[in-house]
Amino acid sequence: MNAKFALAIALTGLLAVGSMAGTVLARDNDEARESNVLQGAKVSLTQAIATAEQQTGGRAYDAGAHVKDGNTLIVVETNGPKGEQTVAVDAQSGGVVATHAGGEAD
Repeated sequence: MNAKFALAIALTGLLAVGSMAGTVLARDNDEARESNVLQGAKVSLTQAIATAEQQTGGRAYDAGAHVKDGNTLIVVETNGPKGEQTVAVDAQSGGVVATHAGGEAD
């Protein structure tokens, strides 16, 4: 095998591993940030999910914390008889702030 070819393969492998590590670190940072945001919340993630499922009649498949205008929201995505729905639950009061059809990206 040509030395330059072997070096190219090795560098490609290192780049691939490095980019995967960056993705894992970014996901870990997002989860740590969400955990910090939820520490001061009166409503747990589990409670917010239950509220969203009751509101939509669906099952939660994704949830996360967001801060908007200084308020912590727990955003829950559900899928059920009404299709995909996104529900924003206030992390302090537990009340539903907003609901819309489709996933969060819609």
